[in-house]
Amino acid sequence: MKQHSGDHRLFMACAAALVIVFHLYSPPSLSAKAADDRYFSAVKGIELLGDVYREVAENYVDTLSISRLSYSAIDGMLEPLDPYTVFLDEEQSRELGELTNSQYAGIGITIASIEGSIFVTSVEKGWPAAKAGMRVGDRITEINGVQLKKKSLDRVRELIKGNAGVPLALAVARRNSGHLTFRLLREEIRLSTVTFSGLVDGFGYIGLESFGTRSFEDVQKALAGIREEAAHSGSPPKGIILDLRENPGGLLDAAVDVTSLFVPEESPVVSIRGRSAGSTKSYTTKRPPEESDIPLAILINARSASAAEIVSGAVQDLDRGILIGERSFGKGLVQSVINLPYDSALKLTTAKYYTPSGRLIQKEENGALASARDVLTPPKRHGDGHEVFRTAAKRKVYGGGGIAPDITVEAPGESAYLDQLRYRGMLFLFSLEQAASGVGASPDSAALMPASTIFLRITTFLTALQTKSGLISLWRALTGVRVERRACRCLRLDGMSLNG
Repeated sequence: MKQHSGDHRLFMACAAALVIVFHLYSPPSLSAKAADDRYFSAVKGIELLGDVYREVAENYVDTLSISRLSYSAIDGMLEPLDPYTVFLDEEQSRELGELTNSQYAGIGITIASIEGSIFVTSVEKGWPAAKAGMRVGDRITEINGVQLKKKSLDRVRELIKGNAGVPLALAVARRNSGHLTFRLLREEIRLSTVTFSGLVDGFGYIGLESFGTRSFEDVQKALAGIREEAAHSGSPPKGIILDLRENPGGLLDAAVDVTSLFVPEESPVVSIRGRSAGSTKSYTTKRPPEESDIPLAILINARSASAAEIVSGAVQDLDRGILIGERSFGKGLVQSVINLPYDSALKLTTAKYYTPSGRLIQKEENGALASARDVLTPPKRHGDGHEVFRTAAKRKVYGGGGIAPDITVEAPGESAYLDQLRYRGMLFLFSLEQAASGVGASPDSAALMPASTIFLRITTFLTALQTKSGLISLWRALTGVRVERRACRCLRLDGMSLNG
């Protein structure tokens, strides 16, 4: 009981400190009675929370992890707010820093768990894995003598990452080459947020996968490369295509900086508005543009979110370019990362994003989760998608959450069968099989069909679906897969990374 009592005293000390802070920083606009009511409610709630915590910790029928119980209590408190307000433990807090900085200590590979094995799905050029000769498709079987059988992806990632300069030994199985061992030194890996850039049919194309601390330099470098490539071809680029499809967002400052590459200096980009009157702030560009006149098109889809929507909304409202694709996700909530004791952090929603024309980016239905306790006051509605706003050139644009494109191009309907093939990694495994068999780079599609069917039967993928019950199970699984895929895309900066 001593440990439980000590944990309870610590818990209550923190709670008392929270009450003091709450009392000191009550909004000045509250009347004395309202402030007293809020103070009493806070004291009452924290006292109840402490009592429940003590009773559960000391008297629950099964043995508990006291620290995890505390974390669960915090998670439960935050759950009714919104999907992006979360508590980050020490490991999650560190991962968030790695993702926003696009930098970590590792060997420069991306991994995935497929059919119970750990495969290398990409190898970044210029980093230890690529220099040592590792390839996409290598199956990692052992790390520093630790067998990976039945190891989770998170555990494998922990084994790969470490301090820069520390050696790492990986045993891999490679088709047609047997078992290989690679001895590497971890380095500080710096990944570009630009996945591809270059001239495509005379147009400069830039694919940007997220907004990190170096995204401005990444896009700037991509533009310079496009100009150089165009100079060698003898004709300037016809326009720039900035592809923000599947981009989950990232840092606000990075979004403003990327926008500054294309719009005039001192142009408004976004404003944030919080609960108090003094929390409103507008962001404008602070440097001359590099491409102010060239035609600009931005590609967006239903999974373009947050910082990607800031850039898209600003370009549209300033009449700098056109948007093509689908209405974006509608993630217009501003998170502040608040450092907490023991290297943990709170990622707290403190404001909402608005475009230069005044459109709220947040879709209300993507806001607070349903709660029987009604923690939140119902928000004011901001239109049903038909609320009209005006761009700088007086064009009509519409609210309703997310950014509606100028030209709508719907994504092809998803195939449940193809979705499951991707989720299970069957397309990846089949590609490895074909590459190992010596098939050329552009095989005839008709020849691939029988081979793919045989492959899927061998892997029991098709056999499991031949019964009615199998099809029903597949459909139920796909419902979860779609939800998980969306969450992975749009919460990627909450620490969900597979880089190693």
